Amino acid sequence: MLDFFLAACGLESSHTAGGSYEHKLRKMPQGPPLTSHQRGAFRPVAFSLGLLLVMATAFPIPVPSGEDSKDDTNSNRPQLTSPNQTENLIKSIFLEISEVRNKMCGNDDSCKNSKEVLTENNLNLPKMAEKDGCFQSGFNQETCLMKITTGLLEFQIYLDYLQNKFEENAKAMQMRTKALVQVLKQKVKNPNEITTPDPTTNSSLLAKLQSQSEWLQTTTIHLILRSLEDFLQFTQRAVRIM
Repeated sequence: MLDFFLAACGLESSHTAGGSYEHKLRKMPQGPPLTSHQRGAFRPVAFSLGLLLVMATAFPIPVPSGEDSKDDTNSNRPQLTSPNQTENLIKSIFLEISEVRNKMCGNDDSCKNSKEVLTENNLNLPKMAEKDGCFQSGFNQETCLMKITTGLLEFQIYLDYLQNKFEENAKAMQMRTKALVQVLKQKVKNPNEITTPDPTTNSSLLAKLQSQSEWLQTTTIHLILRSLEDFLQFTQRAVRIM
């Protein structure tokens, strides 16, 4: 399978290159050689198969409890809740936030770093408080995980709103925040207790945001980005303590 993938991509297998299979290949009946058009047709398929193999290796299916002792190799596989995966997801969302800011502000640093929009926060954006157990003082892992997962779910409607002007970035942020929720939910003792936002309330909020003036919409986007960034910074620190 690997040799087929390499050959279709125009690469050479180490087995055939080294000669270990060469004498066998010479004895095999050879069909007519593939035309350049046929080889080109195989390459996208082979690349997709190779990509799936890479993804399967990088993100293995988790082994059910009790089965990992049967195969010692499983202990060497990266866990779905590994700190590296969580960190990488958070960093990738930071990059999307930065990209949206650049699109909005260009080279105007005062625009990117302006805190004036935070003076009138009429939105019910998720934010961390002492009682949420995510700060180093009074840290409580279960309480903190519940707050993080619930808060990230509450941000989804605001990312829906961002799609009006920054569709690609907003969808990327949504995908990654949802992936982050799934990763952290695995560490929650009672995941069924995680509350999800009410769809009716979300629909009303979205309609209200979209009816704002152009200036208010821009201000709201700045506020959403800053609030999500702050929330993720607290999340990042909390995950490092866990």
